[in-house]
Amino acid sequence: MPYVNVPVPEEHVVQVMSLVIRLINRASIEEWNEAAMAEFFRDADEPSRSLLSIVARGVLTGKELTDQQAADFIQLSGRETLGILRELNDAAKDANRPTPLIVVPVTEELPNGRVREKRAITMSPPIAQMVRAAELEELGAEPSPLESGIG
Repeated sequence: MPYVNVPVPEEHVVQVMSLVIRLINRASIEEWNEAAMAEFFRDADEPSRSLLSIVARGVLTGKELTDQQAADFIQLSGRETLGILRELNDAAKDANRPTPLIVVPVTEELPNGRVREKRAITMSPPIAQMVRAAELEELGAEPSPLESGIG
C-alpha cells in the first residue's frame, strides 16, 4: 500500500491523527454473525441477557422501547439499565464488533400539548434476529426448572 504525504497545518496535526486512527479502527470492525452473537449472549450475565432480549423483542415486533420501560421489564433502575447498556456496548467494542444497542431520542406529545423528550433503546433488525436466535438456543440448551427431578 503506497503512502501519501498530505500537508497539515501544525495546529491541526493532533486532530488529523486522531481522525486517521478512528478511521482505521472503524475499518477493522467485524460485523456480527450468528456464532459471534451466540457467544456474546452466552458470555453475558443475566441482566445483560435480559436487556438484549427485551430490546430485540421490541425491535422484532415493531414496538418502541424507552429506557424506563426497559428498566421496568428487567426490574432495575434506569441508571443500572443504562450502565448495563454501556457495559454491553463496551464489551462489543472490545470484541471488535459494532455496538449492539443504540439509544435514540424520541419525542412524546403529552395530553396538555407539551412535548417531552425521552430515550428509546433499539438495535438493528439483523442484530435483533441474531439475539433472538441466541436466546432460543440458550433456552433449548438449559433444562427446564420444572423438570429438575426434585422430590
